[in-house]
Amino acid sequence: MYKVLIADDEVLDLEGMRLFIPWTELGLEVVAAVNNGFDAYEVLKDGEIDILVTDVHMPSMSGLELARKAQETESCSGLRVIFVSGYQDFHYVKQALSLRAYSYVLKPMDDSELVDALVHVTKELDEVSRKQEEERQWREAAKRTAPRYQPLPQTDTVEPGKHTKLILEVTAYMKEHLNRSLTLKEVADRFAFSPNYLGLMFKEEMGVGFSEYVITMRMERAGELLKDPKVKIYEVADQVGYRYMPYFSRQFKETFGMTPIEFRRHR
Repeated sequence: MYKVLIADDEVLDLEGMRLFIPWTELGLEVVAAVNNGFDAYEVLKDGEIDILVTDVHMPSMSGLELARKAQETESCSGLRVIFVSGYQDFHYVKQALSLRAYSYVLKPMDDSELVDALVHVTKELDEVSRKQEEERQWREAAKRTAPRYQPLPQTDTVEPGKHTKLILEVTAYMKEHLNRSLTLKEVADRFAFSPNYLGLMFKEEMGVGFSEYVITMRMERAGELLKDPKVKIYEVADQVGYRYMPYFSRQFKETFGMTPIEFRRHR
């Protein structure tokens, strides 16, 4: 059940809301009913309130001030506010709107108006909760199915060896040419080595094989490019050397446990 705080300096109005609104039927629980803004704020600071129903005009701290203070409090970030007021003055309504009030119900209050406002705000909270639950389930599923992705060893932190300078040149060349074919033979020819010998040196220095390094390098770059929504997914694939989209998507999912579309959606 969502938790509600009621604040109104008029005792009859406060008790009327507490007793005559069918809170339980609406899936709501009135945690506290207070008659001033200071007490209301103390309750709000605990961060357990989902809906604040407050009179606009209260002495010392008005409902508008209360809502404003709540907005500035981190624990109240998801709070929904419904104002009730005997004032139809545009000045109050305008301030309420500026505070992103969910509803503004005039006194003398028809209970059905407040009930309607509560029904709508509850539906909105349900929607938010459902989305958060879906997101949580998706993340848990992704954690269960995703491979343990290991970032590439950084070339500037590799333990110096007898072939370190050469391999740094090789990885720099690979990074500059990710958008084209990068076979061990092609790179070995570029640096005047046999493929077998270069492959052995590469594995010795980097701790992973040449092909595995190329794939992970491409995927890391693809992940960076996907963060920019203006870049189309097929453009990302092309920039990291894939001309066949299904193969790119399959390789990406094997690396990150999700498709490029899912990756972009959850970044």
